[in-house]
Amino acid sequence: MIVAMTAGLCVGVAALAVDTKWLWPPPVELGTVADARVLLGAVTSGLITVAVFGLWMRTVVVGLMAAHFSPRTLLIFLDDSFQRKLLASMSAGVVAVLVILLRMPTNDQAAAPLVSTVLVVMIALAAMAGVLLAIQHATRSLSLPELISRLAEDALEVLDRHPKARVEFADIPPPLSARRTVLAPGTGWITGIDIDRIRKALPVGGAVHLRCRIGEFVTPRRPVALVSSTGIEVEEADSDAVSKAFNLARTRSPEMDLVFAVSQLVDVGTFALQARADTSTAHEVMVHLEAVLEEIVYRGLPRRHDRDTEGRCVYDEVGWDTADLVQLCVERLREQASRDPEAARHLMHMLHRVREAAENCEEFAVVTEVECQVEMVRMLAQANGMLTQDRQRLEREAEIIVNGDPAGHVRHT
Repeated sequence: MIVAMTAGLCVGVAALAVDTKWLWPPPVELGTVADARVLLGAVTSGLITVAVFGLWMRTVVVGLMAAHFSPRTLLIFLDDSFQRKLLASMSAGVVAVLVILLRMPTNDQAAAPLVSTVLVVMIALAAMAGVLLAIQHATRSLSLPELISRLAEDALEVLDRHPKARVEFADIPPPLSARRTVLAPGTGWITGIDIDRIRKALPVGGAVHLRCRIGEFVTPRRPVALVSSTGIEVEEADSDAVSKAFNLARTRSPEMDLVFAVSQLVDVGTFALQARADTSTAHEVMVHLEAVLEEIVYRGLPRRHDRDTEGRCVYDEVGWDTADLVQLCVERLREQASRDPEAARHLMHMLHRVREAAENCEEFAVVTEVECQVEMVRMLAQANGMLTQDRQRLEREAEIIVNGDPAGHVRHT
């Protein structure tokens, strides 16, 4: 904002300098200084009005979309970079016009400065175009498909930042008898765990067993880790350093928390099925959720295990894995989806694609979880009184997922 206002100041001064040094008297008379002052005053008030209208337009569109999204999701889209750039441009225009207005010649009957007057007219036209762009941008960026696609892309960006596997342990030993409980450093949501800091806080041969994961809410009474070692060496561990390795925040952020980012996408689907029975929106959510879950299956969610050459170990026993994430998503969708035949079939198709990806990656825990969720959807459809014909179609979809499809794809009836 300050940079834009400075630029507007420079543009206004430069325009007046051109008029006074090279184009005075002006070769073309556009009116008197008094006329120019009236024009500049009108443009200044118009720019302020246009800036307020541009900001208000996005709020109006967000209000219109409130029927399709929960308040938590809507708050994400109130802030927009285009909105900030538009406001900065409007501020620069206002400053430029004010500079020209204040530095106008004092003789009201003199000819109006040519370049400055033309510049003010161009700023006014640009402001009008900016309002049209603000309306167009608000309607496009806040459309249902665009918002759902953005949530899916945000989840994939968080997945890109997920730490890679350092060490794989075939078996995780239990904490030794000599151990110390490490409590959380405060109250808040865990947004990050510094594994390197934890490992460096251990004595030689020491081990830490994590007891919480990113996205959990903790208090100073909540154990976040167990430090163990042989004999009395556990006393040498720096418990404060281990505790401070857990980064806390007052609010949960989807930028670092993959589960929360995916949950926001699921929120849209559950809200569409519960509040509006909007099967089309729920279907679009499931299509994007399917792509996100497939990508998670192929990339995997490695645990935050670590070990150095001196025997210091960090065991992540509670971190999220792919099967947990599939369970979380489907459990929130299956109850409402099982009430609508079309939504239930879309959910079955999503599970079929996730199972195919899991089989290709030999993620048998995910395969087992998908089969369990398929059975739950079948039971819920029957309990919710789905019509016999619709339930038979759903049963065929379920059989394809569990037993495989000879044709290699899910049948749509």
